[in-house]
Amino acid sequence: MNLPPPEVPIGPSPPPPPTRRRRDDRGPRKRCAICDFDLKGATPESWFCVNCGVNTAPGYPTRIEMERSYKTAVTMKKLSGEAPPIATLTFNDRCEVYMVRDAVWKADGLEPMDGCICIGCLEKRLGRRLGPKDFPRRHPFNSLPGTERLIGRRDLDEEEAAR
Repeated sequence: MNLPPPEVPIGPSPPPPPTRRRRDDRGPRKRCAICDFDLKGATPESWFCVNCGVNTAPGYPTRIEMERSYKTAVTMKKLSGEAPPIATLTFNDRCEVYMVRDAVWKADGLEPMDGCICIGCLEKRLGRRLGPKDFPRRHPFNSLPGTERLIGRRDLDEEEAAR
């Protein structure tokens, strides 16, 4: 059997490649809600203390990790109908997740979601020990478990409550 030489095409020639249109020919690009999802200002960039570097929430994802998890969950839901959890957060005795009153943040100089700061570094910057009145009682963060140091500053002990 004689085969044609390799440089001779066999069969019909393939169609020419499509010409690519330039981006400006299509008009402005539409953005999707998933692409624009941004937690900046809603969650800290990281959970490390801005002063000493201690992790105030061990195991918690950073803002960027949370955004990626959300985008993955939305995509998984579209593909399979089920979405994995965006994050599983465990609050325990190693966490210092709290909220203090606006006046305390202002005195310290940190802006909202400007970064995390451990209780010890916040007290050093303020030049005083924090007390229960520095923590808004109804804020959800202030009912979470935490380090002994945080609980000791945030919660009234039974003797103080009786007074």
